[in-house]
Amino acid sequence: MNTPRVALLARGMRQLRRRADLAALRAARTPTELADRALIPAGRNLAIAIGFLAAPLRAEATAALLASRVLDAYEDLSPRATAADDVRAAVAYLTGATDTVPPTLPELPGDVRDSEAVDRLLAERIADVAALLDALSPEARERVNSVLVDMGAVMAHNIESPLTRVAYSEGVLGRVTHYACSLVATDALAETDLRDLTACVAVIAQSANDLRDGEYEIYGVADRTELTRMVMLRLLSPALGAFALLDRMGPGTPSVGARAAMAYMTITTSAFLCAAVNAPPAYKRPLAAATLAACSAKYWTKMLDRLRATADTAIHTMLDTSPDFAEGADQTMVLSSNHPSRRAQPAIVPLIVDTTFALVETLPEGPLTGELGDADIRTMMIADHLAFGAMERVPSHQPEAMFALAARLKNAALPAPTSQGARQ
Repeated sequence: MNTPRVALLARGMRQLRRRADLAALRAARTPTELADRALIPAGRNLAIAIGFLAAPLRAEATAALLASRVLDAYEDLSPRATAADDVRAAVAYLTGATDTVPPTLPELPGDVRDSEAVDRLLAERIADVAALLDALSPEARERVNSVLVDMGAVMAHNIESPLTRVAYSEGVLGRVTHYACSLVATDALAETDLRDLTACVAVIAQSANDLRDGEYEIYGVADRTELTRMVMLRLLSPALGAFALLDRMGPGTPSVGARAAMAYMTITTSAFLCAAVNAPPAYKRPLAAATLAACSAKYWTKMLDRLRATADTAIHTMLDTSPDFAEGADQTMVLSSNHPSRRAQPAIVPLIVDTTFALVETLPEGPLTGELGDADIRTMMIADHLAFGAMERVPSHQPEAMFALAARLKNAALPAPTSQGARQ
């Protein structure tokens, strides 16, 4: 790793936990100076990940991040009656479709979250953010513009007609994740349709943001405990897709810096979710672990295996506190069982179905003669949760997709040709 990147990462780690210096951001005299000062407070761990990238990709990713934060500002801070139109206006200005600057956002109260204050300041400096986009190469500008147009459309739609949290996550962060993966992957992998898997990463990232921000109303819960439990249970299915994507992106990403960036974001997001349920993180030094994982396929695989095991532990730590599950039951390995089907194809529904029936295969065979043990009860409930998760992935307006899922479930439930008989 070259000296400028090392210096950037070192400075970023020093600033990571500090409150944003809004006065310093306002005092930035040029777009480049603003980007340099705003990257860490706007992106936090994502900004550290961007620091791993080579200079051209780093400039593109920085401009894309700051532009996305401007859209967040207009989505969250505009008056509700005008928010959708304000988002569209911001997209049009950032992409160069119009020279009309969007409306000024309302002043924020003194107790506002740090992230919202930074977003609003970036919206004030939208002309500078647009200048950062203009400075990109034509190809990079076109890529980022496409992302902003797609994100803005989903944001405006959600304001006017609220989407499910999964649909919103996939439409906004899913678009960003797919863009990022396509940008750094090999040509062969970039031509593969990975949207199903990148959408899973987006759901995890959005859920972590919702948990951090305490979005009780969105999830219809009353307190932090309920929110944490709901978020963690909903992450089981997306986690399967996220790990499948990381299995592919490791050998499918030529740049060591890009691999390190992916590893760092995965490790830090995992650590945040583990902390939410009082489970130990996979790594105490994420920067060093990400750098090592990026160095070879061997270390990448070791990192993923360790993260899978950590995620399984976090799931069971959370379940141990739930009244619906027996405390102290043997752990059912959902993510770290290394079922071979997980690497077979870039689609989440087959992954969920195959994992569900891999769990079912661990249950006792033959007629029940008494109550199942605590571990088997937990396994059965997790398998049920995954099966319903597969059904939730099927759009309600696509009956042919539901028929295809039903056929897949039926085929998975049938005994293999070499089996001596069906499960009783």
